[in-house]
Amino acid sequence: MTSRTLIVTLIIAALAIVSAGCTGTPAAQPQASSGNGTIHVSSVPAGAAVYLDGEYRGLTPASLGPVPAGRHTLKFNKSGYESVESPVTVVAGGMDGVSPQLRSIQTIIPANMTATDLPYIDAQGSWEYQYGFNSTADPARWNSTTFRVPLFLHTEFSNGGTAVARQVTASANVYNEGLLTCENPIDLGAIAVSGHVTRDIEVTCTLPSAYSEQNLAVLVENVTVRA
Repeated sequence: MTSRTLIVTLIIAALAIVSAGCTGTPAAQPQASSGNGTIHVSSVPAGAAVYLDGEYRGLTPASLGPVPAGRHTLKFNKSGYESVESPVTVVAGGMDGVSPQLRSIQTIIPANMTATDLPYIDAQGSWEYQYGFNSTADPARWNSTTFRVPLFLHTEFSNGGTAVARQVTASANVYNEGLLTCENPIDLGAIAVSGHVTRDIEVTCTLPSAYSEQNLAVLVENVTVRA
């Protein structure tokens, strides 16, 4: 083999090696996770309304699914207990469990008051439609699964205890079929012994389009007395 032939052979071999490296299959790239998972929810006590990303999904205990993989927010509501929010990350094909301990709502009494020197707040609430609203005549009610309803809430508070109730706050909560629909905080200031205070507020609550007026109720909750 001549020197010229040897050089040509080496060049061809080098080109073949370079060509093989350029045409190889590229490494597979990782794919973002997708799909659905399941969330098992319970609570202590049971019977709390569960909302997934703001959408009502039933009462505890329950299994929620399919839920898209990713981060979500759960909210638990039960009459007489503080609301609880909990973030949860759903993995495709997996099951997550969330089980909060609900705290009972109690009136907070200042430490400087004695057992015989206490306020006692009695509260009641009622509702009616805001002036001019007709729930059956509004076409928007029948064009979607939910309906924004303007309500007028009337609340009354009286102090039947033996001490002034200072800085009283509460929440006028609207329930539909026993499930919390919207919360409306109220600041009452002070209520004297044997005193009586009323608060009237206008709110807009989102209800199912097929709601019944007989199933709506206003409960005055989260009554708190602070020094």
